[in-house]
Amino acid sequence: MRWLRRFFYSDDPVVKVAGGLSEPEAKMFRELLENDGVVALAKGTSFLSGAYGFSFANDYDLWVKQSDEDRAREVLAPVIQENQLVDDGP
Repeated sequence: MRWLRRFFYSDDPVVKVAGGLSEPEAKMFRELLENDGVVALAKGTSFLSGAYGFSFANDYDLWVKQSDEDRAREVLAPVIQENQLVDDGP
């Protein structure tokens, strides 16, 4: 659990790189990123998925450290739908 604490409590903020994923997609993309050395977190956005274990279609987001954002986008670009990648700002 230390890695989770370090993930959220550091000077390097966490940013969302993908949204609207199903649970299997989120887990697959997280594993793909971690195999490439990018620590990632897949998180359900629905209250019911967290509180009661229900999983709805396309209610997962993928988060990475801001310092890993460019690498994460590079790894995900060939395998993820374009509308699932979150804009990286202006």
